[in-house]
Amino acid sequence: MSLNDQDNWRPVPTRLVQFDQVQQQEQGTKIRFLGCVQAYQGESATLLLSGTHVISKTAKQVHVNVEEILPSVNHELLQVGAWLNIVGYVRKPDSPTDAPLSKSGKQRRRSTRLKPTVVDALMMWTAGAIKLDDYSSAVRSYQSTLPTD
Repeated sequence: MSLNDQDNWRPVPTRLVQFDQVQQQEQGTKIRFLGCVQAYQGESATLLLSGTHVISKTAKQVHVNVEEILPSVNHELLQVGAWLNIVGYVRKPDSPTDAPLSKSGKQRRRSTRLKPTVVDALMMWTAGAIKLDDYSSAVRSYQSTLPTD
């Protein structure tokens, strides 16, 4: 079967992953994951999600670009604290970003930090009231049944 064979074309399957597995996915992988809205940046149509409801600067974050689906998104999905199911394609950052300059006496030095992973959303919907431990356990159980790559 050829990739250009329109009669036999099938969509790429979605991989269900835990929030902390998102950054490990290769660019172009179609994934589904659960995350909690920490912030919404309207200028760039980007949601900042974390794997916990607690807002923390040290928590892992995933940026979700919702520009393509924004016209159909209910504004309640953009509220801080909302738990969302996201389906989309992983896009890796090009390079580390410069952290703010820090002072050490008279010296200044630049440190680098990795840019967060970006997911270009195809779909998103509310997760409603969830039991995070039960959800994580169910995802792990499902993943254990899959063949290893």
